Amino acid sequence: MFLLNKFIYFFIILILLSFNKVNADEENSASIFVYHRFGENKYPSTNVKMSQFNKHIDELISNNYNVLPLEEIVNSIIEKRKLPKKTIGISIDDAFMSIYENAWPILKNKEIPFTVFVSTGPVNSNSKNYMNWSQIKELSDSGVTIGHHTVNHLHLVDKDKELIIDEIENASNDFMKNLGYVPSLFAYPYGEYNLKIKEITKQYFKASFGQQSGSLYNEIDLYELPRFSMNERYGDIKRFKFAANSHGLRLKDLLPNDKSIKDINPPMLGFTLIDDIENTIKCYPSHGIKSNLTKIGKSRIEVRFDKEFPKGRTRVNCTVNDKGKWRWSGFQFIRP
Repeated sequence: MFLLNKFIYFFIILILLSFNKVNADEENSASIFVYHRFGENKYPSTNVKMSQFNKHIDELISNNYNVLPLEEIVNSIIEKRKLPKKTIGISIDDAFMSIYENAWPILKNKEIPFTVFVSTGPVNSNSKNYMNWSQIKELSDSGVTIGHHTVNHLHLVDKDKELIIDEIENASNDFMKNLGYVPSLFAYPYGEYNLKIKEITKQYFKASFGQQSGSLYNEIDLYELPRFSMNERYGDIKRFKFAANSHGLRLKDLLPNDKSIKDINPPMLGFTLIDDIENTIKCYPSHGIKSNLTKIGKSRIEVRFDKEFPKGRTRVNCTVNDKGKWRWSGFQFIRP
């Protein structure tokens, strides 16, 4: 009897270990898109044409994507709950009036959830180019998620800690006054952040989003969450479909911790791959900069660049075709 019980015990342990391995091998993935303006053709760098946007929506509806609220996606990543395949999130920055007039009627008609990250200063100014608080509350009451985007949408990287905190807390007061709550999700203005800003946002928010490209995965830094930017130049349906079906290039031990360029330019980029990837990873910096990748051991990648990064934002997109899955992670460096 003792031997039988011992055999049953070890059999159960083996089953549990096998079950846990299956769960560990399952991959959560989600692609988040960020828009700004809709049908405002005077601003091509932040605008999508309505013909482009309608194609995006048709693609989501007709090809069985699972569009979920951003907070649900973030919670699933935090809790490592399984996301459905082809999970998509839609976000919109800056509260322009064209969101209310052009995008919302389409999204509401198709019952597609989305998040609007609101900078409260332009809303308070009563500018005709922005929604007012009554319209934002109408969106919120209908189920649209409202996110936090500071008061004045400043370039925060070169600002001191006290000003950054004021930008967050004063906007939070505006949200509480006009909506009755403070959003739990944050988007960095211009997608710009450094280690100091990240550490501040951790004190106030569940997660923070940039504007570097890439897909979400379980091990990702919740305060450097990527989003695929959509505008007239980069909003064609081919790129949208490619991004929507991408998976995260899963990384750990990422260096540098601070993406703000100070003394070392060009910066040095390094990361360790979580997955065993056989194909060659390629990284594409903006501004005509070239990269050289060196693989150290089985999984460490070091990336070096051929010239200095210019002032402002420089993005580096790293991609690989991994057994039929396109994996994609992006990095946004900022030189103030």
